[in-house]
Amino acid sequence: MNEGSSVLAVVDAMDGVPVVWWVDLGPRIAGISRLCGAWVVDGADPARTLQALTATRVTLSTVDGEQALKEHEGATERVLDLEATVTSVVAVRDGLQTAYEEAATTKKSLTPPRWSALPEPLDIEAAEAAAGDPRTARALGIARWLNDLCRAWDAVEDERLKRSYMRPLGGPAERALPAVIRDAQPGVAA
Repeated sequence: MNEGSSVLAVVDAMDGVPVVWWVDLGPRIAGISRLCGAWVVDGADPARTLQALTATRVTLSTVDGEQALKEHEGATERVLDLEATVTSVVAVRDGLQTAYEEAATTKKSLTPPRWSALPEPLDIEAAEAAAGDPRTARALGIARWLNDLCRAWDAVEDERLKRSYMRPLGGPAERALPAVIRDAQPGVAA
């Protein structure tokens, strides 16, 4: 998510009312929640509000969210490829594990990294979390899953950064989730 904001917009709709939940996929900022905004777009000008919440953001939309974007003429240019993002996290983690195994052949006293478990695969259409407004339950479920993925990634970065032989494999600073972003298909909202 190098272009623009690191904040992704989860887009859903319930009973035709769009719901947007923002999730920050960037590097961890101590004390700041990754769940950084939520809206039920049922005001006077839903098309304008929905456009304002999604126009410059990478999106992850449910089928109902895609329909809401189409109905309100909210075009998105970039979408999160969820499966490829998880694959990317696994590939980085596995590469770091390989680096440890190679280093351990010459340095017998190395402590092995402890990798956090990744969240179970997400079915965005079935995701759900208890929410104050029931219309937000699916979007919140997706946002919390993304938050869990980011926390697992943060743990990978913690393991990488506390090992001098791993720091060159990504630099001296914590990195953002290796999100895989695709261009939206022309004529498709997201």
